Parts: sequence; C-alpha cells; structure tokens
Amino acid sequence: MEKFKNILHVYGVRPNENRVLVLQLLTESKKAFSLCNLHQLFREKMDRTTVYRILILFTEKDILQKIPCTDGNLLFTLKTSNKEIINSPKFRCKCCQKVEVLPDLPVEYLNTLTGKNINPETIAIEGYCKDCHA
Repeated sequence: MEKFKNILHVYGVRPNENRVLVLQLLTESKKAFSLCNLHQLFREKMDRTTVYRILILFTEKDILQKIPCTDGNLLFTLKTSNKEIINSPKFRCKCCQKVEVLPDLPVEYLNTLTGKNINPETIAIEGYCKDCHA
C-alpha cells in the first residue's frame, strides 16, 4: 500500500484510499479497464463519479493513458516511463483486456504521415491474444 502512495506522491497526486486501490489494480493486473469495468470492481467502495474523477486525474497527471476502442469506449492503462513505448502502437485483447506494446511502425509508413498531426497513443489494434484465441 505504501508503494502506491509513494507513486502518487511522485506524480503530485494526494493519495487517498480510493486512488491507491485504483492504482494498485491497474499496476498489478497489467490490463486496460473501462470506466464501467472499474466501477463494477469497486462498486462497494466508490460510485461511478468517483471512479471517473480518479481516471481523469490520473490521465491528466500522466499516470494513465486512454486507448480508444472500436466500440466507442475508452480504456485506461498505465503509462510507461519510456517515451518510445508510449509512442508505439498497442494491441488490446478483446477478451482478457491485456494491452501489449507493438513494434514501432515502419519508417516508410511514418513518412506517409508527414505533415499530419497524428497522436500515436491512439493507435490501437484489437483482436484476441494467443491465450484467448486458443
């Protein structure tokens, strides 16, 4: 518990029980969660608005990143401190919600995007991982 409080302090976030619980879950699960998923998990401890505010705060403080899904939902996952990984496309398993960093896009592909304002954090591929596809 103290470890997660220290992480929040590093990011300038005042720790409280709810924030620590959300950070702990996201850190230990290595998965992406929607607002609805998190609300279901924490229904006994916090309401939907509290979960939403924590997600927004963590996103603003660069603790989390948003991953848009093809169904219009947003998923939230921990950001990494490595800038190259942050700018890499992601793969999200539609079944277990695991998020994996994919290799960088080929230079030839990136060259076609010259002059366009692209947010690489929003590049996400969805499908089924090896474990869920089997």
